[in-house]
Amino acid sequence: MLATLAAFQLLALGQAKLADPAESPPSTAEAPAQAPQAPAKEGAAPPPARAKAAAPALPSLLSAEPLGGASVGLAWVGWTTLGAAWGQGLSPRDDLGAFGDFDWTTTEMRLGGWYRRPIGKAGDFHLAGRLALSWYLDFGTHWAREGNHGDRGLQIAPALIASTRGAGGVFTITGDLPLTVTFWHSGGLLFQPRLSVAYETALYDELTVGVRAGLGARAGAGGAPIPTAQGTFEFLVLAGYRF
Repeated sequence: MLATLAAFQLLALGQAKLADPAESPPSTAEAPAQAPQAPAKEGAAPPPARAKAAAPALPSLLSAEPLGGASVGLAWVGWTTLGAAWGQGLSPRDDLGAFGDFDWTTTEMRLGGWYRRPIGKAGDFHLAGRLALSWYLDFGTHWAREGNHGDRGLQIAPALIASTRGAGGVFTITGDLPLTVTFWHSGGLLFQPRLSVAYETALYDELTVGVRAGLGARAGAGGAPIPTAQGTFEFLVLAGYRF
């Protein structure tokens, strides 16, 4: 009887030893199956990076955002001026350009250049400073403004610009402080501060359209044309093109 029990114990131990090697292969088989998961996780990283790509820019000569190397033209017409401007991005932050502007109610013309550079942000608004220097010509017509006379001079016009994206375009608020030194009629000074609001949006990939409205004032001293202090208003239709 004891011999029979001993035989059963030896048989059970032999089956246990045979079961251990049978269970071990699945564990070794599972290890290679988990190895390919690591490269899969590494390959999934690029898609989020592509999702963070920046939206297409809307280059503008009026807004506070730099052109970023782009070349842009802008034309406008309305009450009380018509004109055109061109700008080139010299660096990621610096823009330089030229412009011509004619006020058909006073027959005053300005031909010159401008420089623009971002100065920071305030909430959702981009901020920039702009400086324009131009040759001033007054052809002396007085059919719309009394006290006008022909003159020549130089105008310097610093400006502070704030702009933000919205409604599929760019909203821009600009405060201009142009000061003109005139040379004829014993010389004089002409001060024309103006606050304006503009909206521009893309019509096609390279073409933008918009409007601009502004309120201002003008006052002169010495022999400057139209020296009497008076208010001004402008409303312009805009069209821009990225070259």
